[in-house]
Amino acid sequence: MRIPFISDWLEKRSTLANPAQWLVDALTGGSKSAAGVSVTESKALTASGVYACVKILAETVASLPLPVYRRLSPRGKERAPDHPLYYILHDEPNPEMTAFTFKEALMGHLTLWGNAYAEIEWGANGRPRALWPLRPDNTWPERDSATKKIIYKTIIDGTTYVLPAQNVLHILGLSAEGLVGYSPIRMAREAIGLSLAAEEFGSRLFSNGAHPGGIIEYPNKLRKEAREQFEKSIKEAYSGLSKSHRLMVLEEGLKYHQVAIPPDDAQFLETRKFQLNEICRIFRVPPHMVGDLERATFSNIEHQSLEFVMYTIRPWLVRWEQAIHSKLFSRQERQTYFAEFLIEGLLRGDVQARSQFYREMFMIGAMSQNDIREKENMNPIEGGDTYYVPLNMVPADMARKVQEPTEQNSRQVFWEQRSIKVADNRRLLAKRYEKVFEDAAQRIVNREVADIKRALDKHFARRDATSFNQWLEQFYREAPEWIQRVMTPVVFSYAGIIQANIADELDIKPGMTPELEEFVQTYVNTFATRYVASSQGQINALLVEALDNNIDPVEKVVKRLKEWEEKRPRKVAMRETIQVAGAVALKVYKTNGVTRLKWRARGDSCKFCQKLDGTVVGIEQTFAHEGSGVEADGETLTPRGKVMHPPLHAGCDCVVVAVQD
Repeated sequence: MRIPFISDWLEKRSTLANPAQWLVDALTGGSKSAAGVSVTESKALTASGVYACVKILAETVASLPLPVYRRLSPRGKERAPDHPLYYILHDEPNPEMTAFTFKEALMGHLTLWGNAYAEIEWGANGRPRALWPLRPDNTWPERDSATKKIIYKTIIDGTTYVLPAQNVLHILGLSAEGLVGYSPIRMAREAIGLSLAAEEFGSRLFSNGAHPGGIIEYPNKLRKEAREQFEKSIKEAYSGLSKSHRLMVLEEGLKYHQVAIPPDDAQFLETRKFQLNEICRIFRVPPHMVGDLERATFSNIEHQSLEFVMYTIRPWLVRWEQAIHSKLFSRQERQTYFAEFLIEGLLRGDVQARSQFYREMFMIGAMSQNDIREKENMNPIEGGDTYYVPLNMVPADMARKVQEPTEQNSRQVFWEQRSIKVADNRRLLAKRYEKVFEDAAQRIVNREVADIKRALDKHFARRDATSFNQWLEQFYREAPEWIQRVMTPVVFSYAGIIQANIADELDIKPGMTPELEEFVQTYVNTFATRYVASSQGQINALLVEALDNNIDPVEKVVKRLKEWEEKRPRKVAMRETIQVAGAVALKVYKTNGVTRLKWRARGDSCKFCQKLDGTVVGIEQTFAHEGSGVEADGETLTPRGKVMHPPLHAGCDCVVVAVQD
């Protein structure tokens, strides 16, 4: 929507009577910064920090392939090399430039002037035939006074040309009204001016022999000719870097007085370092990428590089992609075609991280061997396009055959294979959710430990064990509430995934039911109660032991708190991922009429779990309980209570599956 008064005010014309800032800079050599240095986009490139940042941004974007894609139905995409724009964007925008050179030039314009312009040469078929860069310092948009439409004016060899908006690809940066982008150099003129001033100061410092101006005192009056001859001889003998640090000999009562501030006193080097970081901040480039490794470490460089891609490069790429989509594709083509930069190469982690990612993608059937090889720039192999799923690692196109019983496949064999698949998938889910549970448990432990340590310092500083016990009682009376707040979203999310796994097993509708939600909330409340009882019991036992043996209770408690920080989150995660999975599975099975369950021990299970493997019990029966332990190789494992589902013991990762009648 265009509001005449406001729009006219925002879009003031650039004339000799009312010149735009870019025209003022072009005519006067740029506005001076407070440091006394004129700063323009071109002059800013003489600052090493600016040049390095612009170069890294321009080269990074220029090096990324920019193919054209065709949307597939119902989803997905494929490259469209048959589209005329594919060759222009990916290989050669015009007969005089490669794609790299073109993108590098426009990205340089964009980072310096905040605008990048390219004239679109249209072919007879109504499609772009070539793209020609336009100088951003000689090109600007206006709104035509007669038609009220946007037009572009550009000066080439002293002649001003008017181009309609459809003939100009305009990529703009941060903007007030969406018509023309701010120049980052103009916005940061003071920071860049100070950097240029520091460089000029250093240059003059060395050109004057590394010791700038001083005063030579002569006791008598010199004639004009003698003074000029004396100045000439002094400059010839001592001025310049090659003549610095020479021994100066003064005669006839001459005295030398240095008046300049030494560079160390002026913190010259610190200023230059700070200005480099200022410039990096302007362009959002990590300092290590322009050669400043002062604060770089092996552990943070990789993360900074990934952040550079996500928070610096990615927004620029979106500007490119959307400008291309708007100007180079027809309205009809936009429904089917689009251009998109390939940034996967920039997002690669280290070898170990990539290996783990590929392994998981391969295991769930999301990627084939050739998909992985393509990502790693390797040639495909024969038979490498087959996708696999975790059903004993059979080809994905055979999975349906395994799931459907045939004359050669008895019903018993079919359900056995299916239960193996369900068990493997559920164990995989538990392993993946361990980290989520561990992070939640770590937050609980961190708060618990910090609060108890503060209370120990406060109460035992006065040797007041009674007041600490009262505080501890109140603390653990309130703890279940905030423990529930931490654990509820984690347990609910995990329970939903387990329900979806069982829904696939039983061919029922996935999704949390009100009954299951109530069950999960009760479980979370019970967990908080169990956790508090364990913590409070341990602390109370340590206090009693310390008092009975006349030893320092603070030392005993602090030692236990340290053990909690190091080990407890991991223990909670290992137990709860299996405990929640088993409890939710039992609840869903009961709700959906399952009458029998089978114990499944997979992988490197212990001998007691292996002993239970394949055991079938009724849905209301137990696999083991305190009165009837599990015997294996002459040893007996006696559980603390009834075992109606895993875990059987600490570290157990077994599952229960439904027995289909």
